[in-house]
Amino acid sequence: MKSLDDAIQILIAQARRCDRLAVEGVPLGSAFGRVLAEDIASLIDVPAYDNSQMDGYVGIAVEMNNALEPMEVSQRIPAGHPGEPLRSGTVARIFTGAPIPSGANAVVMQEEVVLTSDGRVRLTTPIAPGHNVRARAGDLAKGQTILTKGRRLSAADVALCASVGVKILRVVKPPTVGVFSSGDELRQPGEPLGFGQIYDSNRPMILGLAKALGCQVRDMGCLPDTREATTAGLAEASLHCDVILTCGGVSVGEEDHIKAAISDLGSLDLWKIAVKPGKPFAFGAIGGATLMGMPGNPVAAWLTFGLLVRPYLLARMDAEIVPLRGVRAVAGFDWISPDSRREFLRGWLDEEGVVQIHGRQNSAVLSSVTQSGGLVDLAASTPIHRGEFIRFIPYTEFLS
Repeated sequence: MKSLDDAIQILIAQARRCDRLAVEGVPLGSAFGRVLAEDIASLIDVPAYDNSQMDGYVGIAVEMNNALEPMEVSQRIPAGHPGEPLRSGTVARIFTGAPIPSGANAVVMQEEVVLTSDGRVRLTTPIAPGHNVRARAGDLAKGQTILTKGRRLSAADVALCASVGVKILRVVKPPTVGVFSSGDELRQPGEPLGFGQIYDSNRPMILGLAKALGCQVRDMGCLPDTREATTAGLAEASLHCDVILTCGGVSVGEEDHIKAAISDLGSLDLWKIAVKPGKPFAFGAIGGATLMGMPGNPVAAWLTFGLLVRPYLLARMDAEIVPLRGVRAVAGFDWISPDSRREFLRGWLDEEGVVQIHGRQNSAVLSSVTQSGGLVDLAASTPIHRGEFIRFIPYTEFLS
């Protein structure tokens, strides 16, 4: 069995060797979650001009500090309206975001002045030059790189591009990912269940996870438990998909046909990972398509998608891949019979910041995922005792 870290590196290396995906230009409204194909530079200075950080009064700091009498308010400058050059010995009423008029160099917030009965202004506290002034290019300079190639665009990234005047973004065209489930025991939600049958939860889960990465997804249905039908289904999918994802059928049982079908149609390059849950994981190629076979137990399928499929798909899109870091936390449990494989338990941080684990760690118990907040990463063959430090990986990091 390959170690998890070795398997991840193999998958990323294989993804980088694949033919590059096409690049396309998309408007900002369609760019969320997409991967940048080129660096983005600011088209303007941000801010484009000195402006006020507060609602208040703008003037010359030394004049405002040394004024013996309340100062005249010579003009009113709302946001979006340039004012006139400031007349010496006066201040201007100014609002947040409004341009600083020529000659002025400081803004006093309205709460720090006293207004006289005739509308003049007296400071209640001294101010320094530059006070409450947002300087031109203080955030970004024209031509400065603001986002780099390979970044998956967040909502804030899209907003940043809009703020510097970028209208169209060059992004990687996402891979087409076909998703199969497999097993004669599976029925689709809404169908009646017979004895010995279960609902297919894996396929909608994996379709959702792949779509969340920005992939184009295709629901390929459920493969029956025959080698012939499995082989035919995978062969057909390889003609239309860049990546084929399957759930179930990759173990060593007599009814597990996906591994054999991969060998019949193409190549099996990786099988079995030293991780629990998730050992029966297959990686190979059929024609021009990559195939990744995940276990059938839902927690194992969910975990192997996050640990193995996700970095592969991101690498196919030339995206940045940030290794899981997690946080160092104290165990609130004992785990005295560790597995010989690296193990991931479902758990959460309690109100004291101590890690607790779900009472049911079986890979068939999908509720252990929905009722927890992260993964406890345990080294192989290493017992854990209450009070020891462990690594906890929040789900927000695992599948962000």
